[in-house]
Amino acid sequence: MRVGMRRLFWASLCLLAVGCGGGASEPEAEGSSGSESSEYDGPVASTDVAHGQEVFASFCDDCHPDGGEDVGPSLIADPHTAAQVRKQIREGSGKMRPFSEKRLSNEDMETLLAWLASVNAVK
Repeated sequence: MRVGMRRLFWASLCLLAVGCGGGASEPEAEGSSGSESSEYDGPVASTDVAHGQEVFASFCDDCHPDGGEDVGPSLIADPHTAAQVRKQIREGSGKMRPFSEKRLSNEDMETLLAWLASVNAVK
């Protein structure tokens, strides 16, 4: 079960955080400081770390196993803001396709952010 939770965490992180497209993380950093990311700003709106780990395992772990590098970059090595992760999940970039609210609810995304924050992948 411990391995499953790790997989969930990383799967969720895949959705939220850094794009799987490698070079996509640089534009993210630029966009997060400007006004275009303001719709994604705000504190993490959940404390449900356990559910966030499950969400990660379901959506992110395939590309970011245990939050590490594989198809996508490591999420732990280079933490991002909650706004950057929200934007990456909703808009995608590079190899990472966007996740609509139909596919990943805002509530599940916030639990994913809570889990990512608990492993220092969200600053």
